[in-house]
Parts: sequence; structure tokens; C-alpha cells
Amino acid sequence: MSSPDFPADFVLDLHDLAAIILDCHARSEERFAKSQLVEVIADSDDMQTLPGRIAFLPEWSAAEKQGQKRLAYVLRRDSKQKLRVTFENFAHRDGVKLQQGVELTRRALESAYWRCKTYDSGFMLAYVAQRVFESLPPTARLRARTSSGYELICSPTDVMVMEMQVLPHQACYIVTYEEVLGPQMIEWERHQSGFLQPMPWVYLFVGNPVSTDAEDDTRVALDLALMQIGGRGRANEPFALERGVDYHEKVLPRFAQESGDLVASGKIALSPAHIRKQGDDLAEMVLSRLKKMANGDVYFCGYCGKNGVETRCSQCKQARFCKECNALAWKYHKVWCKPTGI
Repeated sequence: MSSPDFPADFVLDLHDLAAIILDCHARSEERFAKSQLVEVIADSDDMQTLPGRIAFLPEWSAAEKQGQKRLAYVLRRDSKQKLRVTFENFAHRDGVKLQQGVELTRRALESAYWRCKTYDSGFMLAYVAQRVFESLPPTARLRARTSSGYELICSPTDVMVMEMQVLPHQACYIVTYEEVLGPQMIEWERHQSGFLQPMPWVYLFVGNPVSTDAEDDTRVALDLALMQIGGRGRANEPFALERGVDYHEKVLPRFAQESGDLVASGKIALSPAHIRKQGDDLAEMVLSRLKKMANGDVYFCGYCGKNGVETRCSQCKQARFCKECNALAWKYHKVWCKPTGI
């Protein structure tokens, strides 16, 4: 149903939408809401945190034998703390244990943060974008601008759901633990993705199909969960927004191998009911942000989606970025930045 909160000529930039969806998701998901990073392990069986008390699954060793790269994050949960963990305090105050010679850069910390936040969330994130498109007036337009300088403008109804299977080049293992009665008694749980077997994958294909030839297909792929497999867009964004041919030939192959057929479908239907409610609540959160944006409240970071950002690009005077995101955002923004007066 169309919303009267959006003007009839509203243009929704999909790069902005992706950043806002991921920001809202990070602020509302519950699985890692109160968990902070305490250790990063890559291709090793040595866990420094609680040695001998938290074990790797058999798949960890099996992946090594099959030549698959492995990455593990250990998170410490404090369910008693009142505030949610954000990117700013995702690294535990007591430090993050690393292997010898490894440095926890901002980009590495960002990768860990988004890899946890997008865990098992691909279909929900695509569902939220789908809900947003359905809420726009039929006269509104979607605008996709890629890092290569390609631009596509289309109707909100010109969107298809694409499903397939992918086998990540690097499997991921996430452990969360909490001290219940001091360090001698802990509760812990583990999550894994991409070990040895292909996993379900989904993205949105935006635009009106004009050719069956991939090279001539003008549509754009929007992948909101790419960070789950350690991926990034071509301009290092925590999502992918690229022409379909570039997504399949230049983006996804860097992080995973496609498996099976690519299947097109009309809509995503989340189930069971509590999962659907999570998706609907997240969609309402995103729509609330977009309605404010449609009415002139554009104070958000064009890279991470964080709200309330005042700092503008020094050249175009329009786009806004967090101070910490400015350098990371430039690779994409410089393609579309038009200095004032030009």
C-alpha cells in the first residue's frame, strides 16, 4: 500500500537505502545485541579465550582438510548491561586477542562487526527492502548508482528476487559466551556458516529486463548480506550495488563460488510468524527514517547509515559522512560527487 508520507515524485537512492537498512538492522537485531569482540582467529586451532572450555566444531578441522579458509570470532556477552553494543564499542574494553603479527584495523573491526550482524539475515534484509518498495507511490522512482559510474532509474515495481546457492571461500564460526557465576561457570553458544556445504543466498535484481544476454542486461544487483561471507562492494561498502554482470563476474566470485541454478521469484515470504514480525518491525523502522528523509531530514552518513550526522562533503556540500567513515566512503562517493558550482 502506498504511503501518503512520500511525495509522488520521490526518488529513492538505493545506495542510501542499503546503508539505512543495515544501520537499522544493527540497532535492532537481538542475537549479538550485548556481545563484544574479544578474539579473532584465522586458520588456526588455537583459541586463547577460555582455552579447553570452548571447542571448535568438527567442521572446523574438516574445512582445513578440504582447503577452505576459516575465520572465527569470539564474543563476550553481558546480558545485564542496559545499552546495546554498537560499532563504537564492539571491541571489548579489555582488548581483542589476535594472532601474532595481526593488527585489528578499523576495516578489520568493521568486517567483524558486519559479519556478525548480518549472520543468517540475507532473506530478512531483502524482505525489508521489498517492503520499502511496496510502500512507495507508484510514481516514485528507484535510483541505482554503481561504483563504476553506471546509473539506472526505474519503477519500484521493477524488482525481482534472485535465489541461488553459494559456497564461501572462507567459512565463519562465531562463539558467544557469558560468565554466569564468575569465570568458573559460563554459558555459550555457537553459530557457523559456509562450512563445506553451499548455503542459500538471495539478492534483489533492480530494473526492467531488456536482454537475455548478461553483457547487455542493464539491471542492477542489490546484495545486502554480502558481509556475511566476508564480502564488500567494489567500492568497499558493506553491501553490493552493481550491474548484474559485474556482481556475478567481479564481486561475488571474490568471496564465494556459485552453486546450482539462479532462480527468479516474485516475493519473499518470511516464516514462522515471529521471524516475519521481526522483518515487519525492521521495515517500519526503515520506513520511518525514509519518511523523514523525504521531508528534508537527510542528516545521515552515506556510508554507515548512522543518523544525526552533520558533517558534509567539503566538495559537493550535500552528502554527509561520519568523520571516521569519510575516507572509507570516498572511493564510491568520488564517482558521483559534483563540486558546488559545477
